[in-house]
Amino acid sequence: MSVKKIWMMSLTMGVLVAVLAYIVLFYKPAAKTSTEEQVKQEEKVDTVQAAEKEKEEETGEIPKREMTNPIVEVSKGMRAISLFVELAPGVSGYVQPNSIVDVVAYETFRDDKTEKEYKSAVLVLEKVKVLTSGKSSDNKEEAFGYDTVTLEVTPEEGVMLSLATRDKDGFYLMLRNEEDEEVGKQGYKETREIFKDKKEEEEKK
Repeated sequence: MSVKKIWMMSLTMGVLVAVLAYIVLFYKPAAKTSTEEQVKQEEKVDTVQAAEKEKEEETGEIPKREMTNPIVEVSKGMRAISLFVELAPGVSGYVQPNSIVDVVAYETFRDDKTEKEYKSAVLVLEKVKVLTSGKSSDNKEEAFGYDTVTLEVTPEEGVMLSLATRDKDGFYLMLRNEEDEEVGKQGYKETREIFKDKKEEEEKK
C-alpha cells in the first residue's frame, strides 16, 4: 500500500472520529438537559394541580378565577346586575367602580289612534353605586371602552331592571357627585312626539 493511500485513509478516519466525538459531547447532553427540564416543568405543574385539588377536597372551595377587570364587593343584602350601554349613554367612559349614577330608561312607542310615534324617557333609579364597567376579562384599556355597566341594586330593583331590559329601547346613565344626597325624582317621565319629514312618511307607506 502506498504512502498516499495510507495518508488518505488516516485523514478519513480522523474526520469520522471527530464527527462522532462532536455528536457524543454536544448533542446527547443537550437533548438530555432539555428532556430533564421538560420533566421538571411537568412535575411542577402536577404538584400545583395536586395541591389545588387537595385544598378543594379539604375545604370544599373551588379556586376563584383570575379577573383582569376587578369588581367592587357587593354589599350585604344587595345584588349585582349588568346593563348594556353605548358610549354616550354610558357617560363617555367616565363611569368607573364606586361611581354613583342615576339610571334613565327610554323607549319609542306608537299611538294607533293618531298613528303618531312618541319617544319617552323615565328616571327609573337614583343614586346607584357602580360595581364595575366592562367585562371581567377586559384589560385596563378595554375597560375604558365598556359596553356594559354592573350596578349594585336591591333584589326588587334588580327584578324591575331585568324586566325593563326587555321592553325598553335602552338606558342612559347620569353621573352624580358622590356628596349629592338629593333623591325623590324617581319615576319622573318626559314624552315627546317624533316628527318625521314627508319623504320618510311616504317611504313608510
